Amino acid sequence: MGNWQGYQGKDLEAIIDMGAIKPVKQVSIGTLQDSNAWIVFPKNVQYWVSDDGRNYKLVATVNTKVDIKDTNSQTQEFTAPLNLTTRYIKIIAKQYGALPEWHESKGCQSYIFADEITVE
Repeated sequence: MGNWQGYQGKDLEAIIDMGAIKPVKQVSIGTLQDSNAWIVFPKNVQYWVSDDGRNYKLVATVNTKVDIKDTNSQTQEFTAPLNLTTRYIKIIAKQYGALPEWHESKGCQSYIFADEITVE
């Protein structure tokens, strides 16, 4: 298990500046789900790229492969093969939102827990 950063009530958004336009094979972010503890995988993770840091283009969306009803504590990598050149990479992990009706804390806002972002 990693050193987790938690986000509640808003999407996780991170921008990586690689200092110059460089080739990028793939990008991934590690996440945790423990739905009994309100920690839920993002619905999806979007990958945006930009050469100037202002104008971004959506190049990949990776959906979760695990349902919130799976209450096992587990990790998931959201990996997007990009195979392009860029300077900036913006990652947006979309919150699940309020916990569902069956959850003992239904209606409360879930968390996203994320650790490492890897750029290859």
